[in-house]
Amino acid sequence: MNNQKIRQDIFKFLKSHGIMTLAAYSKEPWVCTVYYGVDDQMNIYIVTNPNSKHGKYIANYPNVAFAIFDSHTKVTDQKEGLQGQGICTMIEKQEEVVRALKIWHQANPGIESRITPEAVKKWPDTKLYKIRPTQIKFYNDKLYGKKEYALLDL
Repeated sequence: MNNQKIRQDIFKFLKSHGIMTLAAYSKEPWVCTVYYGVDDQMNIYIVTNPNSKHGKYIANYPNVAFAIFDSHTKVTDQKEGLQGQGICTMIEKQEEVVRALKIWHQANPGIESRITPEAVKKWPDTKLYKIRPTQIKFYNDKLYGKKEYALLDL
């Protein structure tokens, strides 16, 4: 399969969804559900509490895994979803926070007045993180058939 086509397919899928399961690890694994936005380089942006269990795990061990799928898919339906892994880091520079938050709000409209760059700077429980994917495995029966998937190393 053509890498550029796979990249376009994955990007389109990422843009069409907005919630993911995120797995972090320290002495034990932990999963959580987070809303996300994605930029043109397929970096994924999340807003979360650094004092949460997964926030503390990420601070100590930034390697994460994630999954995005439609939870209403029946076992007999055509499958579409992705699994990935990457490096997750807190965004600290204010200009990067502004840019990332704009991307996040485009994917998750409705609370722009509550989660602002100023709030992210001031509130200790609301921080932006960037996940730089290192690998994405994309399942899409419509595009690749039931026995195929696309694998993209980034």
